[in-house]
Amino acid sequence: MREQILPHDFHRFDRSSWVIKETAFGYRLWVSLDDLAIARPVLVDAYELAEARFIEHTVREGDLAVDVGANLGFHALHMAKLVGPAGRVLAFEPLGYLGDALSASVAENGFSERVEVRREALSDCAEEAVLRHAPRTANFGGAHLARSATPEIFQTDERVPCVPLDDVLGERRCAFIKMDVEGAESRVVNGARRTLERDRPAILSELHETQLRAVSGCGANDLIAQLRELGYRCLHLRADGTPGDEIATFSSTVPTNVIFLP
Repeated sequence: MREQILPHDFHRFDRSSWVIKETAFGYRLWVSLDDLAIARPVLVDAYELAEARFIEHTVREGDLAVDVGANLGFHALHMAKLVGPAGRVLAFEPLGYLGDALSASVAENGFSERVEVRREALSDCAEEAVLRHAPRTANFGGAHLARSATPEIFQTDERVPCVPLDDVLGERRCAFIKMDVEGAESRVVNGARRTLERDRPAILSELHETQLRAVSGCGANDLIAQLRELGYRCLHLRADGTPGDEIATFSSTVPTNVIFLP
């Protein structure tokens, strides 16, 4: 009889079914061939190249950088290479098997002294929340904090701890934040106000209108306004990784990565 694979085991990190990719940026990353949305583009050196170039332009040796929604760790490992032995990367990934894969990649590159893998979700307060994901899909990046009580039939709920970034950092200075948290970006900002006002880090963020409304109860323009009140401009990201024109009003429903600069 064929073994039944339970939903929470479907994408578990198992070295026999994952592979290591030597990236174009000089670090090695564990990826799963089941993941079409992130791992497959990573395997052909085609994943978020503009974003990677922006990180390369922005993150410096000795910096403290934060990856909120680290997933497999593509950007977190790139940051770790850039900050060097004197720097630090905080990589937040609450979904179990992705956190396991990320931790394995950190060890694979000898980055254990410079990357801190955190299994919490960032939000606006310290609490336990529901992380909802669809374990039998080909997109490993769809996990999000859930506001509704009941998941769809193809979804699974897990309880995860949430923390504000301000509480995690304390007095440590932050130079860069990347956040891609499926609509919780506004909540992350609310939990990082002291850090943003004090340190003025550059921010690389996704704008996802549908998910922002579902998870944070606001839209993309509300997030832009929220960060504008903190002294940030929202800018397009050019293909070469440099900042483009300022975005006064965002009208797209397509998830788009943008830059926020003080």
